[in-house]
Amino acid sequence: MNEMWTPQRLGARRLAELLGAWRGNGHGYRELAESIALLVRDGRVAPATTLPAERPLADALGVSRTTVAAGYQRLRELGVVASRRGSGTVVRGGGGPRAGLWAGASAGIDLSSACPEPWNGMASLNARAMAEHPEAFAQIGYDTLGLPALRAAIADRYTARGLPTSPEHIMVTLGAQHAIFLIARTLLRRGDRSLIESPSYPHAREALAATGALVAELPIGGPLAAEPYDAAALLEIAERTSPKLTYLIPDHHNPTGLTMPDGVKRGLITVLAGQGGYVIADETTAELTLGEPRTLRPFAAFAEQAHHEDAILTIGSLGKTVWGGMRVGWVRAAPDLIVRLEAARRVGDLGTGTWEQVLALLALEQYDEILTERSAQLTERHRVLVERVALELPEWRLSAAGGGVCVWADLGSRASTRLSRTASAYGVHLPPGPRFGSPGTFERFVRLPFSAPESTLIAAVSRLAEAWRSEGEAVGAASISDAVI
Repeated sequence: MNEMWTPQRLGARRLAELLGAWRGNGHGYRELAESIALLVRDGRVAPATTLPAERPLADALGVSRTTVAAGYQRLRELGVVASRRGSGTVVRGGGGPRAGLWAGASAGIDLSSACPEPWNGMASLNARAMAEHPEAFAQIGYDTLGLPALRAAIADRYTARGLPTSPEHIMVTLGAQHAIFLIARTLLRRGDRSLIESPSYPHAREALAATGALVAELPIGGPLAAEPYDAAALLEIAERTSPKLTYLIPDHHNPTGLTMPDGVKRGLITVLAGQGGYVIADETTAELTLGEPRTLRPFAAFAEQAHHEDAILTIGSLGKTVWGGMRVGWVRAAPDLIVRLEAARRVGDLGTGTWEQVLALLALEQYDEILTERSAQLTERHRVLVERVALELPEWRLSAAGGGVCVWADLGSRASTRLSRTASAYGVHLPPGPRFGSPGTFERFVRLPFSAPESTLIAAVSRLAEAWRSEGEAVGAASISDAVI
């Protein structure tokens, strides 16, 4: 292990919360080891973390110390942890967690990502860039605001969608995730209050928490909820919390695929901006529609007062629509906020690469064509996923996605963590529901992306059905339901 690491300690109670409903019908120590390895794989327990001592963890989990000791030994055998004299049991970094338990899953089907394959015109796009923009190689190669032509193209697209925008409103970033972390560390301070939908994109929650801010939740309904967006409840939480920064995915939400009603959008903007807070509107998948192509107005266009619009920072990216390897995203915000973000950015990175921006500029020239192709592709894949789940896992209920790249599946029982662990034995990496919320929540849910090719989705559902059946009575007996939120 790297001796330069400074281990952080994980308390027994906290690890018990993260483990959730880990018990199944197998050997307790194996289930414990594999569940901890799952937390490492998903990034919820970081490398160099010191795990709790055996006795406190046994007490927190209600198992024998022998079970914990055997579980830790199993983790050492798998290469997930190592024992360090004076430090206890420490999570390894690098390839350790994948070497043993995850060898099969890493070579199998990975449902932890919801990113489609590259758009099929990438090669021709690159050839065009080489032929039409040789001047790119005469520049320094990066900048913190973005190429003027690219900023203008992004601004024009917002204007066409109903939100008047100038290049001064735009900063080009290293993808959407970079933008989220940059905004969070610029606008939040330790102890500030923040707000996020629940469930939501895990890395956004991490970005808010990394600043030391307190993170409150806005509940989004599951597949069985009569009304996924309870306007009165959402507005009451927003008003009571009075957050400094709120993170929302208003259109084609991750992980549910749902779209927030227009009235709820207007109400949240009025409450949140009226209290002096800022709102991140993540629109990374907003233009990926299922069915007939349609144009969605940007979230900020629903602001009923001009100064409320200035409180909204809209994030976009080409990662889901064109290619995940094209690390180009952007922030659309009031010009004074763009100035603040650029100043904060210079501390952490030197800017976005010129060549990637040239490719992005060319992609935006034919973006409507790209979106039409991508949406048709995702519509067919969504259809295949829904049909296969209905055929092989009829007890599961899926959210009624209108776009995006994933659906939220209600399993009907608190079995998400156990299913995730069992699925790995069938070559499927499926993050459990709690990955998308706070510890202990969403044990009856999993996220199912439909971004992979149809043949992969069919194979994934078949393997998940086998894993589900293999749980047998352990899954069926876990019938105590979560509240549908």
